[in-house]
Amino acid sequence: MNTITDALYERFKTNLESVNGTCVRTSSAKLAGALTGLLKELDIPDVCIALTPLLEETGVVKALEDAGIAVYTDHIRLHAETAKGGITESQYGIAELGTLVQARDCVDERIISTMSESWFGVVPGSAVVDEYDKMFELLGDLPEIPNFVGFITGPSRTADIECVGTVGVHGPIRMTAVVVDDK
Repeated sequence: MNTITDALYERFKTNLESVNGTCVRTSSAKLAGALTGLLKELDIPDVCIALTPLLEETGVVKALEDAGIAVYTDHIRLHAETAKGGITESQYGIAELGTLVQARDCVDERIISTMSESWFGVVPGSAVVDEYDKMFELLGDLPEIPNFVGFITGPSRTADIECVGTVGVHGPIRMTAVVVDDK
């Protein structure tokens, strides 16, 4: 499996930051520590996590709990509205836009990525494509397209009729992409 190149990562990061998102890069061995550091830095006391093999294998839940952060991995609907943070794994990224792509049927992932005040989208580096069109080629090659495919570019923002912009009305106030270098 190929990992993300430095140039592709920088393009992804630059484009995400241009829409007020943030981006960090880490190895799978350091993922738990990176997420713990990010949550502690933002003083996030609790987090909902949709567990995936990557998040389980890297010990994210234990590291967060050891750091004093409350972690909810089940009954997400009960906790998502009040938990300050959310962590999910995105299936793809698009460097051209600084976009994370969710492409699975997991309702908890969608709830976490839209209801959390601060959302952390973890994406394998090898799953970041250069251009928007390449993303549709990948989706078209799937044996079955998931019931939900969401493209998330930066924190939630909207404007009213007077063009007064507001962040966080329909989703997270903060979005951080965590790009994980493949093994």
